Amino acid sequence: MKYIILISLLLFSCRDVSVVEKPRPVTDFRAFMEKGSPYIKDESLDLFLKKPWYTYDESNHIIWPNFQVYALKSRGRYYKVQIIDYYQGTLPGHPTLRIEERRQSSYEVSFEAQGCGNVYTNLDFKECIKDPETNIYTYFNIRNQSSWKMSDQEAKENNDWDIALNGTEVKINSGINGPGDVRIAPLYLYGSFFDGEIADFQALAEVSFSDKGERFFNLNYDLPRATYSLPPGVERVVDERFWLKSEEGVFSSNPDFWWVLKGESGYYKFNVKSIREDVDTRETLSTLTLSFHRQLPNESQFSKERFEWSLPPISSRKRVIRWCLNFKKREVVDCRQDQWDLRFGALQRRGTRKWQFLVNLGAIGPLNTEDASSWTVAPL
Repeated sequence: MKYIILISLLLFSCRDVSVVEKPRPVTDFRAFMEKGSPYIKDESLDLFLKKPWYTYDESNHIIWPNFQVYALKSRGRYYKVQIIDYYQGTLPGHPTLRIEERRQSSYEVSFEAQGCGNVYTNLDFKECIKDPETNIYTYFNIRNQSSWKMSDQEAKENNDWDIALNGTEVKINSGINGPGDVRIAPLYLYGSFFDGEIADFQALAEVSFSDKGERFFNLNYDLPRATYSLPPGVERVVDERFWLKSEEGVFSSNPDFWWVLKGESGYYKFNVKSIREDVDTRETLSTLTLSFHRQLPNESQFSKERFEWSLPPISSRKRVIRWCLNFKKREVVDCRQDQWDLRFGALQRRGTRKWQFLVNLGAIGPLNTEDASSWTVAPL
């Protein structure tokens, strides 16, 4: 019977967190919705470390979900995700996820993902993580609701999964963990569960034995405009894996991905339209062309007109290049004195070329072409 072990622990442990009726102040749950900017800067973050989905009860050795709500973006689709249970009957490591695609109905799915469990509850945790047969994630495809196990190396080459669990550990298909474009953002954490850094296990138990946080999940969230952090291994919002292709040392662009850039004098929805390379025995001359729609301060939406801007030729003989780009002027400007929106950098030596873009005030993306077309207005 579900929760039998939990109820036993609650009744006979030294700390009583059994469900007891007591008056609580009426709370406007919306007050705890995240209010971050959708424009992010060039800094990676393991969101599940900063904002974990569970709280550990040291007195009773129980993993309690804290019913945090996350936004997950994958392949241009947006989802709400909430982990609402860690146990199946008496067995830990059997998470239940509540999921809802944008403008669709929600569903719940459970699967086995015990792996090595949790460092606090698994007495053999140190030995477990040394064994690849036990220290293994269960991978989940959010579109077709399938789950399976595979090695970390296989996952790094597999684009079919979106989110994976190993006990209480969670990772997404992006950055160092996989080739996907998955991003995760915090949407909600009920602050009344915590008094400073102390968890109110009584309150967590009450929600666990009632609607399992559905009251938080059903709030109205703007999923595309959530604050999607860069996952570990991704250091730049305008990640070159999505706009730059290289074949036998020759560069070309991938115009299928876009970004919404917050600039000093407006907002710009842009992609790298093309890269033309002229190669001879002495050097490679490259011309990089951006295309963009703009929304200036006195405008209410992105322009229907698409502008183009070809940057100055890039010579492979120049070892270091740093250009600050002003989209409104369509000029390379002085980084120290002028307003700039995006910075282009190149490091080229011994036949190796590395290019990158750095944002100034932040950007949203990558967005595939279909998703980008729906962004007719920049978030202010």
